[in-house]
Amino acid sequence: MTVLERIEPIEDAIARLRASPLEAAGDKIIPIYQNAIIRVGDLFPDEVNPTSLYVLGPQIEYLQKMRKELIDRCQIDILQLSSILHVRDEHGKLHGMAPPFVEIYEERVQIQPLSGDRDAPPVSLKIPILKDGLHRAWIARQEGVMLKCIVAHGALLGHLPYAYPNEWSQVRVVEEKPTLKKFYRRQVPYSFMRPLKALRQNGTEASTPEWGR
Repeated sequence: MTVLERIEPIEDAIARLRASPLEAAGDKIIPIYQNAIIRVGDLFPDEVNPTSLYVLGPQIEYLQKMRKELIDRCQIDILQLSSILHVRDEHGKLHGMAPPFVEIYEERVQIQPLSGDRDAPPVSLKIPILKDGLHRAWIARQEGVMLKCIVAHGALLGHLPYAYPNEWSQVRVVEEKPTLKKFYRRQVPYSFMRPLKALRQNGTEASTPEWGR
């Protein structure tokens, strides 16, 4: 059974995120979100692009069970969070849960024209990507409901996300992590990583990064 131990104001978590530098950045200190515009907003999952090629079936089941428990006991829907939950699982481990995280970043792209269309020039476009919370987004997409997210844009330029966006049609439900997890951008896949663990931090103890596992 999931036990809700504490509810933290989301403003505190966002302040931690602003102060946190990129991870796996060598000796560089890069506070990527220091001056970003960060808000909480409702989005349909199809309005953003995933950056992963899979979701885990067991994790979907776990979150569905947690969602029902918290709605029944606390009237809290994990698809509609506007704060940070600190919950203890059935094994006694404490976890932080933030709303899913969407970043709107700038990507230089070349649009492929359809037959009969004029050629399109290269252009820089703002692309919304789901950086964290894919399993909850999958549940919301299956149920056709909106998802409350932390939405950020205006991150420090020059440090693009570590994975390219992909299509929802490319996301598969699997029982174990596949060999091909994402379309990685860099030759060193896990480098210059967004410090999203700051949102889930329990007290003064930093959360464990979820990337590279």
